[in-house]
Amino acid sequence: MGVLFDKKDFLPLLGYSFSLLGRINKELSLAEDLNVLRNITLLGISFDKKDDSIVKALIDSTRASDAFFVFDSLVVLLLFGTNKEGAIHIINELKEFFGENMSYAIVTSPEDGKDASSLVENFRGMLKLKLSLDIYNL
Repeated sequence: MGVLFDKKDFLPLLGYSFSLLGRINKELSLAEDLNVLRNITLLGISFDKKDDSIVKALIDSTRASDAFFVFDSLVVLLLFGTNKEGAIHIINELKEFFGENMSYAIVTSPEDGKDASSLVENFRGMLKLKLSLDIYNL
């Protein structure tokens, strides 16, 4: 079950996440490839008809490590250990559940940003491009 956070906590939690993952990667000196520890995905979903039951269904159907933020008509998921392919898989499952009632935009670290500020800036650009949303209060 995902966790719903207040939107004012979005930037601090994202920054903290990058710091924590950086520390984990530095502290672990394993021979294995731990690329999954570098993946942070921001998934923005806009619903044609959003209500509290949709947000509750999203929260109930996700992992305990997934964070949710609601910005007016936009629901933002912060997905740890999820790459772009994983995010697309999640989107396909959500489309199956919610139907065509939704549009989305995805950015993933490290591909779309190696730190919190660059990832957020690219996310803002993707939201504008894909969803026609100008989100500057993230």
